[in-house]
Amino acid sequence: MSWAEFWLIASGLITLVIVLVATPWLRRRQVTQRDVASNISIVKQRLAELDREAREGLISESDKQKASDELKLALVDEAVAEKQGSHRNAAIPLALGAVIAIVVAGVVYSSVNHLQQVEQATTAIESLPELSEKLASGNGQDFTAQDITSLAYAIRQRLRDEPEDATGWMYLGRLWMSVGEDDQAIQAIEKALSIKPEDTTIRITYAQALMVTENAQRLAKAQSVLGVLNNENPDNDNLALMMAVVSARLGDLPNTRLYFAKIENKLPPQNETRIGIAQRIAELEAQLQDVPAPSESAARTGFDIAITVSDEMRSMLPETGYLIVYAQDNLSENRMPAAVVKMPLQNFPVSLSLTTDNAMMPAYTVASLTQAKLIARISSDDDVMPAAGDLQGVLSAPVKPGEVLPIAIQINKELK
Repeated sequence: MSWAEFWLIASGLITLVIVLVATPWLRRRQVTQRDVASNISIVKQRLAELDREAREGLISESDKQKASDELKLALVDEAVAEKQGSHRNAAIPLALGAVIAIVVAGVVYSSVNHLQQVEQATTAIESLPELSEKLASGNGQDFTAQDITSLAYAIRQRLRDEPEDATGWMYLGRLWMSVGEDDQAIQAIEKALSIKPEDTTIRITYAQALMVTENAQRLAKAQSVLGVLNNENPDNDNLALMMAVVSARLGDLPNTRLYFAKIENKLPPQNETRIGIAQRIAELEAQLQDVPAPSESAARTGFDIAITVSDEMRSMLPETGYLIVYAQDNLSENRMPAAVVKMPLQNFPVSLSLTTDNAMMPAYTVASLTQAKLIARISSDDDVMPAAGDLQGVLSAPVKPGEVLPIAIQINKELK
């Protein structure tokens, strides 16, 4: 039942009660007024007759006065009795109205009250930290649909009261993760990060959310976040394990080896994660051995790029920052860069080479592409992931194995 329906029904019921209570009073009042008027008329008529009889000598003045007083007293007594009867009669509709009002209030209250839901929400809010940790640890399968609904309601109520509550947004992100809504989870955690960008717990949760997906670009972002966290917390085995896992999924053999070496002996020999990472390292090493050594004539495939900035964008150039140039596969959804060049911002135009020498992984280079999407971006930091306010230029070009092709890219767009 909506609030509009509730108020409509409540107003109708209140009006009905008022009508039921007021109608008997109005009717009784009309009857009483008629009776009083009739009695007064009769008394006046009798008093006139007494005056006439006294003038005609039919009765004495003393008898006239006595009869007149008796008539007036009788009129007063009748008025008092009528008033008392009116009070007694009013008690019945008042009692009836009170009973109806109580019954109606009880029915409406039982229909629309949410005491149980409020109690559940209060309990969920008090249990948010514990429940959130349970979700983050992967034990969300123990939650029922009602638990999820109640918890979501509690978190949203908390955020409605405190929209800048970074912890609340993080809890909401973890909840979305538990039900497989990865995009909503990432959006919620990014909101938390925008409020508290240096919070370690939120950053770890963000990396976890990015790692849930199969999107290479998100995995690369997770690796970037975990790289910073591992530098800040070099003795944290959980962060090292997460870094080893995401690096293995990206095919980044050096980082997989580096971080797996930190935690390998701390995991049981039969641990599934340990076995999986070890197998992945073996696969990457085999792939590396299968890649033929490039000959001098075919050693470099890529582009010699001349980068300029449009007149409209020149006024928006930051005083300090980075120029990031990278190549992606233009014929697939894979957003993993095949080659990347980063350099501190300098005067434009800038000339550079983006070739197989700049590959992030030996098995995935510019030579692996047929059609390249070349992106030149100016950013305030050296993160490959685009951000609002970055300046960017994009060009698509075919890749010719064994050739380094000259091309030009103009930076002419601000990312929103």
